[in-house]
Amino acid sequence: MENTNFSKAILVGVCTGKDEVFNYEMKELVNLCEACNILCVETVTQNLAYPNNATYIGSGKLIELVELCNLIEVDYVIFNDELSPAELSNLADSIPCEIMDRTMLILEIFKTRAKTKEAMLQVEIANLNYMLPRLVGARKNLSRIGGGGGGGAGARRGAGETKLELDRRYIENRIYKLKTELDDVVLSRKTSRKSRSKNEIKTVAFVGYTNAGKSSTINSILNYVEGDLEKQVFVKDMLFATLETSTRRIKLLNNHEFLITDTVGFVNKLPHHLVESFKSTLEEITEASLIVHLIDTSSPYVDWQIETTMEVLDKLHCSKIPCVYVFNKTDLVTNEIFIPTSYTPSLRISNKTNKGIKELIEYIESSLFPDEINTTLLIPYTNGEVCNVLMEKANVLDTEYLDSGTKIKVILSKHLYELYKKYEIQEA
Repeated sequence: MENTNFSKAILVGVCTGKDEVFNYEMKELVNLCEACNILCVETVTQNLAYPNNATYIGSGKLIELVELCNLIEVDYVIFNDELSPAELSNLADSIPCEIMDRTMLILEIFKTRAKTKEAMLQVEIANLNYMLPRLVGARKNLSRIGGGGGGGAGARRGAGETKLELDRRYIENRIYKLKTELDDVVLSRKTSRKSRSKNEIKTVAFVGYTNAGKSSTINSILNYVEGDLEKQVFVKDMLFATLETSTRRIKLLNNHEFLITDTVGFVNKLPHHLVESFKSTLEEITEASLIVHLIDTSSPYVDWQIETTMEVLDKLHCSKIPCVYVFNKTDLVTNEIFIPTSYTPSLRISNKTNKGIKELIEYIESSLFPDEINTTLLIPYTNGEVCNVLMEKANVLDTEYLDSGTKIKVILSKHLYELYKKYEIQEA
C-alpha cells in the first residue's frame, strides 16, 4: 500500500530508565504519527540520565541527527518528550526541517479530529497555551514572521521584540475570548447535568486508554438491549477516534434507565494543556455514578495503560466513584489472562463475539440500582397518572384491578418510593 499522502519524519527519544518502558513509548509515538498521516522513516535514540536541558540530546547525537536529516530529506523531526522553550529554540537553529514534540503531535491529532464547537474550542485553547511560552523558538520553526528592516543587528532585535510582544498579546486575548465562548458551552452542559440529576437519572462513564474499545462496547450494549443502529456512536480503529463526549440513554426491559457516556481516550504523557482544556468534558466522569474502565487485553502494555488512565482519574478526583475494570478484546488473546486482585471488580468481554456483554449490563444494573424496594401499592382510580409513571419508570410485577383502585406489585427506586409510599399497603 502506497503512503503517498504521508509526510516523512525522524523520531528522536531519550531513554532515562527502563528500556521496556522507553520502547513502549517509542512504539506509541509511531502510532501517534500514523494517526497524523506521518510516516516514521528513521529513529534516533540515546541513553542519558536525563535529557540535555539545552538540546534534549547530546551535542554529538545532534550532529548525527542533522546529517541524517540532510541525507534522507524528511519533513519533520519529532521528539518523544515535550520540549522546553529553550530546547525548541536551540534545536530550531540546527535542524533543517520542522520540529515537533510529542505534545505538538497530540495537539495536531486533536485539532484534525475535533468536530463539535466545544472540542474545537478546547483544542485551540490547549494549543495556544502550549505555544505562548514558546514564541521565540517557534518563530523560525513554524515560519513565523520576525521583526525586519535594516539598521543593523540592534534595530532587528528591537523590531523582533516588538513583534514578539504583539504575538503574545494576541494569543492572550485570543485565549480569553475562547474561554468565554467555552464557558457558554459548559454552562449548557451543566444545565443538562442538573436536569438529569433532578430526574434521578444515573450516569455510567466509560473511560480508558485510547483505542481500548470504549465506543465499540457502548455500541455492543446498545445493540444487545435495543438493536438500534441509529443510536450507535462513532467507531474507528485508530488513536483518538473519539474526542466528543457522546451520551446514550439505555432502557432495560424492567424499565431500569441510565445514561452511558463515552469520553476522550487517554494516552501516555497526555499533554497537561489538553487535560486542563478538556476538563469541562471530563467533568462528565466526575458526575458519574459508576466508572467503567475499558482495557485492551491484547496489548502487551496493559499495566502501563491502566496506570496512565488511573493517573488522569486521580487528577480529576474520581477515586471515590465506584469503578469496574473491563478487560476487552479477549478474542485476541489465546490464553486466559491473569487479573491481579488490585484490578477488582473485573469482567472479561469481547465486542467481536459479544462474550461478557450480558454480564457487563447486569453488573452495571446491580451497581446503579442496589437499594430498590419491593412493595405493593393501591392506587385510587382518581390518580391514574401514578400508574402510568410506575409502568414507565419502575419494574411492575403484577397488576390487579379492585373496587378501591389499582393494586400494583412493584420494584421501584427509593426516589419513587418516597413519592408514592402513601399508597403502600400491607398484604395479608
